[in-house]
Parts: sequence; C-alpha cells; structure tokens
Amino acid sequence: MNPTPLCLALLLCTAAVAGPDAQPRLSPTRSRALETELLDAVRKVGFDQVRDWRHQGERIAHPPNVDVAVIELDAEGRPVAAANVLLSRDYPKGKTVPIDPQTLGTQAVRFTRWDLERWDGQKGWSDAPAGDDLVPGREKAPLRFMAPYPASLFKILIAYGVMKRVDRGELTLDTPYRFLRDTVDKGERPLRGWLEPMIVESDNGSTEALVKLLHERGAMEELNAEYAALGLGTLQVNGTSPVTGRNWQPGSIHMTALDTARLFLLINGGPGVLWRTREGRAVTAAELSEPARNFLKKLLADQGYAEGLSSTLVCGDANARPGIPTAVPARWLAADGTATVGGTAFKRDTRPCNAAAEVEFLHKTGQTENYGSDAGIVRALPGKAPRHYVIAFLSNLGYRYYDEGVAGTANFADEENGFPGTVTAIGFTQSIAELGRRVDEAMKQRSRTNR
Repeated sequence: MNPTPLCLALLLCTAAVAGPDAQPRLSPTRSRALETELLDAVRKVGFDQVRDWRHQGERIAHPPNVDVAVIELDAEGRPVAAANVLLSRDYPKGKTVPIDPQTLGTQAVRFTRWDLERWDGQKGWSDAPAGDDLVPGREKAPLRFMAPYPASLFKILIAYGVMKRVDRGELTLDTPYRFLRDTVDKGERPLRGWLEPMIVESDNGSTEALVKLLHERGAMEELNAEYAALGLGTLQVNGTSPVTGRNWQPGSIHMTALDTARLFLLINGGPGVLWRTREGRAVTAAELSEPARNFLKKLLADQGYAEGLSSTLVCGDANARPGIPTAVPARWLAADGTATVGGTAFKRDTRPCNAAAEVEFLHKTGQTENYGSDAGIVRALPGKAPRHYVIAFLSNLGYRYYDEGVAGTANFADEENGFPGTVTAIGFTQSIAELGRRVDEAMKQRSRTNR
C-alpha cells in the first residue's frame, strides 16, 4: 500500500527529527538474546580442556582469561545489539557484562593490567593493587578482570593513530619514511609501505618503524588520550621505545574486547551516532575520513592469518575445527591452495574451505606464547545468509596452550621448537575457532528470525 501524502510527510519529518546524528538505539530484547547466545557459546567450546605446554601437557590449571564482545549491526552499519562475556577463574562459567546502550561501553568492570606471575600463581590472584587499574575510579565495580596482553592485535591501534595524522594533513600515505632502528638503517618506504605489511602479515619490523614515527612526531603521547576521548579508555600503548620502536610489553599495552569492538565499529563506519561518550560527545564514523576507513578495511580484508576465530589456514586437518567461514585472501595462495603468510607455510589445501566461505572477515589476529587474540568486522558474501557484526576476542590462550588431538607432537625438552604449533602450524587452540563458528551461526540465525 502506498503512503498517503500526509503519511509521507510524517515519515519525512520523523527522519528529519532523527537526522544523521540520531542517538544509536540498541534493542534491549536483541541485546539480551545476544548475551544469552554469546554466554552459551563461551560455555560450550571447552576452554577448560586445553593443555598447557608449560605444565608438561596437563590440562590448564584454571579457566583461562577470555574477554569476548559482539556488536550486531544492521545493513548500513548501525549497532542494534551488543554483548560482552568474561571468563576467568573468578567467573568459571562465564559472566555477562552490563553494557550502557548509549555509550556501548561499561563501567561495571574493574580492568587490571596483565601480570603473568599472577596468572601462573607466583602472586596472589585477588590482590592486584590500585596501581594495576587500567581505568581509575572503578575500585568498587561489581566485576573485575585482568586483561590479557593483546599481542599483535595492538597493531590496529598504531594503524589508527597513523591514519588520524594522515586525515589531519600531517602526513600522506606517500610520505617517505626512513627507519633508523637505533643506528641500524632499515631503509626508506612510503608510509603505505610500512602500514600494509604491519596489518596484512603482522610484520614486526614495519610496526617498529611506525611506532618510532609516531614518537618522532610526538604522537605516541597523544594516542592514549585520543582513545580515552572516544570513550575507549582501556585501549592503551605505553612504554614503547622512541629509539627502536619496540619494547612491547604485557602489562604496558592494553586492549579489552568491548573497547576493541567499538574501534572496529568506527573503522567499519555507519550513519549517525555510533555511540556517545559518558561526557556526551557524539562519536561518528567521521572520526576517520571515508578514504582512511576504506584504506584500513582493505588492509584488514587482505590480512593473511585466517586463524584464531577462523581456521581456514588449516583447512581439512583432522585436528582443526570449523570457525568463522571466511576465505584466505588470494594473494597468499599457491596454485595448489596452500598458503604462506609472513614466511610461515601452512601446507594445507585451503580451496575446499575457501569455496565454502560465507563471509568476509576484515580482522587482525595476535599471538605469542601466552596470549591469543582476534578481532574484526564480519559481513556476508553476496548470495549468502545475511549477517553483519563486529567481534573482538582477547585471551591468554597463546601457543603454549593446545588441544588433545595434537598433544602427541609436544616436545617438552625443546624450548624453541617443542610447542605443537611449531610442528603442526595449528598455533591456536581450536576452541577459539569453534567459538567463532558458534557466534557466526547465532548471528546468521538472528538475521533469519529477525530477533
């Protein structure tokens, strides 16, 4: 039925009142359902069953610290639901985090800096001092959580900081930069030549160059304040070296899942106000120009490590579990379907999983021995079941933790090469990929039922 002129006028007036800066409106019903689904997924993947190389392959002594957030988006990129779940020895069955529908953030968690000695039992679990707080003023928050080091996921913080300077006209993507790592000349490239390898293959040398560049421009001191002004106070890069661009330390570099998800929401873009800070500032996609956001999204789409929340790099391996159904970008593939990324050959034919891909996952992974993370933007491929969401996962599940199926490859006498991931190239416990699959299935189902 066509609208009458009066109805049409009312619709236009309503749209005008809402306007491009309209307050984001999360659906309480959708958010409650998403909380239930995310909590159920975290409980079912078996994080408590992973094995610990540092304890001779015994099962992990405590539930790992897992922080996962999902923001559901409509087709245009507006947030419509959000959920955040914490898992730790404090919350062994998982705990949903209260989220403010206007800020898309939370004040309900006292986040503290990661302390490996505290995790491994060399310090008391519950006696973190006030100086460990990532954000002050939350001493009486009802929840607490020691935030795992984000590993290479923090490189998206550096990329965002660089692109802000490009938007301001301080730099361009073609600005040449010569990287002197202390006294070692690492060569000169245009800015884009450092940004691309930092994201698409997680190149550490390129990251060092850009960290030093930000130091030289006085921007590293500004970066944390810029994130705090967006209401993303737990995104912090502290203590890096202005001489080498390195010194990336657990306990100094911080990210949490909900703040990370909102940063990816901003990069993704969308109409109107994405969220408001507690001070009332409207945060929109215009924090970055459209060319800057598109550049970052292109890098994230080309990111080669389809592992973590996905498992396409180890497609067909009997010890792999299906994850977010995304493809390995073609640039990393040989004619036989095997992938080599950042010098690591994965030696599996990814073509069956690539052909079965349902979504594009614009993401960045991070992994060290003690930490594993993955975060990004998920959007359906043409012709596939629609879904559109942001997901962020941070944990202390680095490659020291692995699954029963690869336990036979562990060599506890070889400090350098004895981890199962070194032999199998399955670096992440597949419980993370399974979480990705369960979340993606839930998001697909939500789209079908319009919950």
